[in-house]
Amino acid sequence: MGYPTEEGSRFGYCLECGDIIEYGSGRPDRKFCSCGCKNRWHNRRKARSWERYRLKIQRVLEENHAILDRLLSVGVTSIDLISLDRLGYDPNYVTSFHKVGHRNLYSCYDITYEATPSRIMHLASYRNGQDQYAEEEEGAAPKKQAKRPSAAVSGDP
Repeated sequence: MGYPTEEGSRFGYCLECGDIIEYGSGRPDRKFCSCGCKNRWHNRRKARSWERYRLKIQRVLEENHAILDRLLSVGVTSIDLISLDRLGYDPNYVTSFHKVGHRNLYSCYDITYEATPSRIMHLASYRNGQDQYAEEEEGAAPKKQAKRPSAAVSGDP
């Protein structure tokens, strides 16, 4: 696929399908054999650029989450934005934002925090609560059900 190498060549190849393009009337430097091939080629190229953009955002969000998770693991619940920036955190990428009264609440996946112009505070993860529910669904009986008599649970008289 490509263009003819010789200046006076009378044909080329379509960048999309590879068919031969015969140059006659019209533009002598056509790249595509039809409008359909031209549209398919440009749409695929545009889709790849959106995919790269999406992957970039996903990488930044994952890095932000890893930084916040490390802070939580050492017990940090408040940190100034300068120190957070030094760790590589990008405050422009979050998964959700809520304004509650005068407070700005942000989330990066399962980690939430309150942000002021100079620091983030109340750093917390709600993953622990979800993990407990997941364990109950996998078969670990909740404490309240474990204390009930077996007849009441099974419904037998």
